[in-house]
Amino acid sequence: MWNYGLVFLCFVVIASGESINNSDFTEDEEGIVEEDLSDYLEEGEILYKSLWKPKDCAGPSKDGDEVTMIMEYHGKKADGTETEMEHALTTKIGKGQTIRSKGDSLFGMCLGERRRLVIPQHILRNKYKKILPGILDSVKTYLEVEVTKINKMSWHKFESGLRMAMLEPVESEFCSRTVVHGDTLYVEYEGTLENGKVFDSSANRGTPFGPFVHGKRQIIDGYTETLEGRCLGERWRMTVPPHLAYGDDGVGDDILGGATLTFDVRLVQLNDNLWSDEVRDRKVLGWEEIYKPEVCEEMVGFDDEIYIH
Repeated sequence: MWNYGLVFLCFVVIASGESINNSDFTEDEEGIVEEDLSDYLEEGEILYKSLWKPKDCAGPSKDGDEVTMIMEYHGKKADGTETEMEHALTTKIGKGQTIRSKGDSLFGMCLGERRRLVIPQHILRNKYKKILPGILDSVKTYLEVEVTKINKMSWHKFESGLRMAMLEPVESEFCSRTVVHGDTLYVEYEGTLENGKVFDSSANRGTPFGPFVHGKRQIIDGYTETLEGRCLGERWRMTVPPHLAYGDDGVGDDILGGATLTFDVRLVQLNDNLWSDEVRDRKVLGWEEIYKPEVCEEMVGFDDEIYIH
């Protein structure tokens, strides 16, 4: 990915633009941009294209949203060594913010979408130099960005290849416990093929799917992987690769061998506990803040390992 010392930054965009031909740039202006730019679109002075976008768009981001993006780029460490770097940026979107509604090629991003931008040198120096530690600004270059959070929604990628958009998380003060091995569960769900066709749903069946025991291989592995650690009432959308679904054989008339499936899922029963509006609004945890540093060096994130005393 980093041949030619490219700097990448990836973002999602739902925006119109004009196709660009790299003949629009002089040899000096092209800098380290080695790629054919004919399939890029233009917004202001920035060229962009979407590298990957979920079939079902969670979002897209709009004015006033708080968005977290992982930016990947080629930069220089304090010792002068050039290397691939990564930086997480959390900002609101809109006029006067770091990411504007127009001109940055970043507005209208879907959760989990990746985008590549070609950034002119003067914009690198005047804007991105301030927000991306160590970024090289000597030439026009690529930036790649992935959107990992829009307000409370978050994006997760598993080593297995499964991808999950957490659409409706349950905050810790409303979550009495999370799913562990051996729990008996029920879920509401809708399953779709890559072409968008619904092949099965609890609504069509008139009842949630269950009971099944978590971790006992009574359901496809994609469910098992995403259910671990979930709170009652949480809703998520998962993209399940074939090896975590029905493999090369498929099942029935609709799910062919090698099919990637998407499931929209809500956990509606955890052992004897049922999800309801009353449960949703019932606090189960509380705390009192007795000390907080004036400067927060790092915040605990999803799946972080922490030590407390």
